[in-house]
Amino acid sequence: MKVRATSRHIWAVSFPVILAGLSEKIVEITDIVFLGRYGTTELAAVGLADAIYAVCLFLTLGLADGLQIIIARRAGEGRLAEIGKVFNQGLYMLSATAVVFVVGIQLLSPYVTAALIRSHDIARAVDDFLQIFSYAMLFHGANLALSAFYVGISRTRVLIGATVVLALINIVLDYILIFGHLGFPRLGIEGAAIASLAAEIGAFGVLLVYAIRQRFTQRYDLFRFGRWNGILARKLLVVSYPVALDALVETTRWLVFFLIIEQMGEAALACANIVYSCYALLLIPLEGFSETICSMVSNLVGQQEPGRIGGLLRRAMSLSFVVVVPFLVLVFLLPEQVLAIFTSDTELIANGANSLRVVVLAVAIVIPGEIFYSAVAGTGDTMATFLIELALTTCILSYAYVTAIRLGLPLETVWLAEVLGWLVCLTLSWAWLRAGRWRRLQV
Repeated sequence: MKVRATSRHIWAVSFPVILAGLSEKIVEITDIVFLGRYGTTELAAVGLADAIYAVCLFLTLGLADGLQIIIARRAGEGRLAEIGKVFNQGLYMLSATAVVFVVGIQLLSPYVTAALIRSHDIARAVDDFLQIFSYAMLFHGANLALSAFYVGISRTRVLIGATVVLALINIVLDYILIFGHLGFPRLGIEGAAIASLAAEIGAFGVLLVYAIRQRFTQRYDLFRFGRWNGILARKLLVVSYPVALDALVETTRWLVFFLIIEQMGEAALACANIVYSCYALLLIPLEGFSETICSMVSNLVGQQEPGRIGGLLRRAMSLSFVVVVPFLVLVFLLPEQVLAIFTSDTELIANGANSLRVVVLAVAIVIPGEIFYSAVAGTGDTMATFLIELALTTCILSYAYVTAIRLGLPLETVWLAEVLGWLVCLTLSWAWLRAGRWRRLQV
């Protein structure tokens, strides 16, 4: 099952992935849009809650990415019989990881939030959200495993259906449960958590039913759980643990970034959550392309055609700019109107306009940085991606701490950290690919 590194094929595989990424962001952004009209404390809290949840997902994200890399490699090698074995072992590991972290959040969340967050009201709201939403990990891990399978074999259209279901469930239940419509109680941030949990369950149902109806469960022997395969588990861990560390660093970066801003006050944190939501929306197409590039690079290496990687990256960057730049121009020219989608608070809108313009500049640098970084991951050199992520994070948090805490500069100056950090990532990723040291690896 070999990929064609053409612009048309890149787009065909990436488009459903982009929609899937949109669905994940819609869950977070819908919560922010509704809670932004519910209360400032809840708006400030939901961003921190999502950041803490993301940190707890680090091992799950690492295993899912490792799973995708190996499935794509086996597809490129034409070893289709091995794909199901890899998937089943990966699902074993993802399920066990999810159970451990759900229990951990249930027991430790009240103490962690109280220790990390200065505001008692925000800490309590964060804990209320996590106590419910933590159960989503059980389904999120399975969704990531199924998504890794579909992306790895370049059958990504099912992600569109899962996207629609995830988004609709979350939007409808947010509207009903946060504000207490249709006779339901007014639950606030707890209603947002219930809606998000239900959305993950709905998406899992779509992905599972599609695998059954397309007979992938029979063709690849999916969900055929036999004995624990220690050799395959070790191979998954070898590929995945640097990616997991990478995910841990990335998610911790956002958590610490928000905690730094929390020291600037509740209003600053609420404003930062809105700006981050816009930032995340702008990056959705790029994340879809980068995930596709990761799988395609792995596939090309499996075909023993690494010379085609350069052309693949150029086409992916061109497509990314074509899709994203019109939105960047719109946001740069009309930041207040864009922020008004998320909140009706005129002060938050006024304070966030300049920060949003800085974010537009950052995205223009993130595009090539993310494409080259994903190519490094696709080669299987996941330790290199971890080191690059570590350098990126160190740069961003050091700058944010100095500007926000030491110098007390405005929020838009703090957001310049993203520009500097991604310049570092772009430079290191380009240099690593050019050096060609990844050729020594066997996945």
